[in-house]
Amino acid sequence: MFSLKTLLHGLMTRKLTLAALLALGAPLAAHAQPAPTCDASVKEKVVKALEGSDKMSEAEQLKLQEAVYEKFKECGSADAQKVQANAPFFIAARECGAKVTQLGSLFFEEMPCCGYDPQRRTFACPVKIKNSSGFGGAPLPGSREHVLHCIAGPSGTFHPVGEDSVHLANSTLTPTWQFAVVANAVHNLPLVQPMKGQERRARSILSWELRPTNCEYQPIWGNAIDYTVRLDQ
Repeated sequence: MFSLKTLLHGLMTRKLTLAALLALGAPLAAHAQPAPTCDASVKEKVVKALEGSDKMSEAEQLKLQEAVYEKFKECGSADAQKVQANAPFFIAARECGAKVTQLGSLFFEEMPCCGYDPQRRTFACPVKIKNSSGFGGAPLPGSREHVLHCIAGPSGTFHPVGEDSVHLANSTLTPTWQFAVVANAVHNLPLVQPMKGQERRARSILSWELRPTNCEYQPIWGNAIDYTVRLDQ
């Protein structure tokens, strides 16, 4: 028969083993990738809803995009709450000298870094594509990754200076991929002149398929970052 001492020792050993297993499993659980609130099929619905809108007037396009935004905006707000503070995305942004100011869903695309060429008045932003679907049929209609760039004036208020996009579509290949959006500053040019080495606060906003309409825009799929540029000649 087992003595009381042997029984207690066995129970204690089991307890310690269980605790060790839980401790080992905790980091794995903490970094487990949750599923997106809205999967690729939902993004395909957005593509479908906006199909042919390029033939509309600008006012009609904006009205349609506002309606689509209202219908699907919770896809971004819900996913943003799932992103952990120690996620690689935030680390990448910090290493780039950027601060994340707006956060949407990052399950399909993200933009942790941007730069500015003052001589060419050109912004360049790498966009990491993290899924093979959710971007529209290939090669068309596909969809677009839009990036709006803003510069802060003397009062600290951001003003738009340029925007552009890159086209992409679903793929049978395995992600990830690095796309890039390159855009020239063409609006509010006094904010990027004269080029005498001054610092400027910049903000770049990535938004999949829905064009950012202002410098405070909250993307559903994508994010915004603030960073500092210098106007060297």
